[in-house]
Amino acid sequence: MLNSIQGLSEQQPSFSLSQTISLSETLSWIYGKHNLRFGGDYRRVHRDFLGGSNSTGTFTFTGLFTEDAAHDATTGSSLADFLLGLPQETTIDASAGKSYLRENVWDAFAMDDWRVRTNLTLNYGIRYEFFAPYTEKYDRLGMVYTDPGAAFNLNPPVEVGPGGSSAIGSLPSSLVFPFRTAFAPRVGFALRLPKQIVLRAGYGVNYTVSQYATFATTMAHQPIANQPSFVNEQTNESTTAGEFTLADGFSTGNTTGNYALDPHYHVPYVQAWNLDVQKTLPWGVVLNIGYNGSRGNHLDITSAPRATASSSGTDPKDLIFNYEQSAAYSKFNAGQLRLNKRLSKGISFGANYQYSHSIDNAGSVGGTSPVVAQNWQDLAAEEGNSSFDVRHKVSGTYLYELPFGKDKFWVTSGVGSHILEGFSVSGSFTFTTGTPLTPGYQATVTDVANGTAGTQRPNHVPGISPTAGGGSKQEWFNTAAFAQPPTNSTNPAYPNYGNVSRNSITGPGTIQNNMALSKTMQMGGMRSMEFRATANNVFNTVQYAGVDTNLASPSAGQVISAAAMRSFQFTARLRF
Repeated sequence: MLNSIQGLSEQQPSFSLSQTISLSETLSWIYGKHNLRFGGDYRRVHRDFLGGSNSTGTFTFTGLFTEDAAHDATTGSSLADFLLGLPQETTIDASAGKSYLRENVWDAFAMDDWRVRTNLTLNYGIRYEFFAPYTEKYDRLGMVYTDPGAAFNLNPPVEVGPGGSSAIGSLPSSLVFPFRTAFAPRVGFALRLPKQIVLRAGYGVNYTVSQYATFATTMAHQPIANQPSFVNEQTNESTTAGEFTLADGFSTGNTTGNYALDPHYHVPYVQAWNLDVQKTLPWGVVLNIGYNGSRGNHLDITSAPRATASSSGTDPKDLIFNYEQSAAYSKFNAGQLRLNKRLSKGISFGANYQYSHSIDNAGSVGGTSPVVAQNWQDLAAEEGNSSFDVRHKVSGTYLYELPFGKDKFWVTSGVGSHILEGFSVSGSFTFTTGTPLTPGYQATVTDVANGTAGTQRPNHVPGISPTAGGGSKQEWFNTAAFAQPPTNSTNPAYPNYGNVSRNSITGPGTIQNNMALSKTMQMGGMRSMEFRATANNVFNTVQYAGVDTNLASPSAGQVISAAAMRSFQFTARLRF
């Protein structure tokens, strides 16, 4: 990885085998105006795998070793460090043996649909879920136990197996305690009012346990006390030139890991609610006005505790590790307006408009990989727009059956009827504002030293707008509005962490039109033949897709990729 140009990547070797054994049962009981349902199921999950996500190793070059004598960050060159073979950081995560993860899952539910009156229906119930954290068949799970309550000021030992440190008592073999109070209530109603108006509302709680698999996989790649050679797991940082090189980037495998997890990890959950008013209009048009909201609690967030001027006692032996906990949140609100016309006289359409806003301080929400918090002492500073936040969205579909042929308006008989009947034009459209972008640095000397490579954000330059002169291919946003934070500052007024929030710049929007022309021929009985021609991006509108947000890159702020151009697809389908 080089901080000024696109890094190199390599396909990682991996092998995995998953199987689930499940038993389930559901009972329905209609009693008067109640439609009751009860049920539950049990699942035994096996996840076997070999190889890690970084089995071939990673080298990070920042320009540290080509800076001037004053260590001015603007003088170093990551490319020069690469040519000299002097990385600032090297990491590797290579498993030497196969891991066998095991999990047990139970859940049960009870629901009732109650027809209170002819115009009012209630739906309510509760669900209970128990997801046992993953264990490893041979107790080959490891992690670093640490003390966040004391600002991570102890050198944490490795915890492994069914025992645990005498300082904390016993840990289960999963190294994380199960969460046993995952109750999820749901309630909703539908009320029919006069003048063809229907009011609907609902509320529910949903738990997510996908993170269990993520940190179990990570712990399976940690060195363990009774078998330290099981993995070759390292995170190394160079402070002097030649300490690690391209030729010799990995020393003897660590016996202490680089990953810490809160043993009392709270399962993340989301509360969701909605309100919708539906009105039937003339000509078969249905109007819906709605509101959707959600609140995520105990969401996953990862930080990298390091010694700072305000916490010099943190990690006195410089153990390099990340700490994962369920301490983040998200908030989402959306207003919707929908119009739908049922198919009549060969015409149907639907159109939707949504205004929404989502914010969070959890770097993993909506992303493909977790983002390490920039400052482990200020997790609130991670609050920003969600990576999937789209403020305005207009979308819809349409269908028009051409009025030719039998039972239509024109050319209802004869040869012309057979030729022209069965034609239809349909399509879809989407117009949205863009998802947000975060200006930053791919890897700097400071954030590599802080354990947050790739997450350092810039400072905002007072008086300069990030959007001034932006919006074009050559300058989507104003890079002059940002400045790199100081290096190794001990002045609290000028911290090493940037003050620009996550996802603060709106990216390129979307204009998408797809159309299809089809003809259906009846062949007698239940047989028919359909020919369809489909065009995606039918008007061949140029769509900006990617913007270079790496402020150390020569192309910072520029559009660097585009979405797919117009494409055609032809299909023939025989139904019988």
